[in-house]
Order: sequence, then structure tokens, then C-alpha cells
Amino acid sequence: TVELCRMFRGGIIHCCFRNDPTSLFNTQLGWTRFSDSADTAPIEEIAALDLPVYWASTYSRLNEETLAIVQQYDHVYLAGVFTDISIAATALDLFDHKIPVSVVTDCVATLHGVDVQSAALKSLDHALGRKHIVNSKVLI
Repeated sequence: TVELCRMFRGGIIHCCFRNDPTSLFNTQLGWTRFSDSADTAPIEEIAALDLPVYWASTYSRLNEETLAIVQQYDHVYLAGVFTDISIAATALDLFDHKIPVSVVTDCVATLHGVDVQSAALKSLDHALGRKHIVNSKVLI
């Protein structure tokens, strides 16, 4: 994914999650991770790309700040972690905002296992349309 970012000619938005102590992640789920710098520190390889970072505290990475940016593009391609959660939520949110979106299959992953990854991509195939579940080769 980092190599693809180096070759990609379009704009790149690097979104990160930060857990707010008053969020439902914390109060309902009891999930306190990603609220301090130990969990939110940049990954060395991604930091080397010197991209601006946009923070979100929801499942979707689309918020007022990122929406204003992506509305400038003809199409958005998603890469990142948690295909079954954040990628899916962001893809559907973009779709609902009438922003054409594709998921780059070889640049997304989940920590929830191969079966969950497969199911998430199959769901996104149905939700976005097969031609919007793509391989990174279409981007370079």
C-alpha cells in the first residue's frame, strides 16, 4: 500500500482513528484503545510519505473535514485496515453522499480473519457493485 501511495497520481487522504473517552467505543463497548499516543503514533512507513493526517472518532472516516476534500474528486479509492468495519462504513458513507467509491482489495485487510475479510468484500461487492471492488493494478 505504501508503494502504491508513492506511485498514485491522485490526491491521498490519510485518516486515523482517535478514541474519545466519552465515545460509545469507550462507554458502550468498553474499548479504551487508541486514546493515547502509544496507539495513535504514526506507522514509520506511512509517516515517511509525509501526508497530512485527518483524525476521526467514528467508524466512518468521512466527517466534515474529509467530506469537503473528497467532494473535489471524481472518484475515491479506499485502502486501509478493518475492511469489515471502517472501510465498509466509509465506503457506504461515501456512496450515500453520492461520491463514487471503490475498494482496493489488495490494499485492505482486517484483523478478524480471512473469512471475515472475504465476507466484507462480498458485502461491499453487493453494496457498491462488482466493478467498484478493484485491484491496485487499475490505479497505476
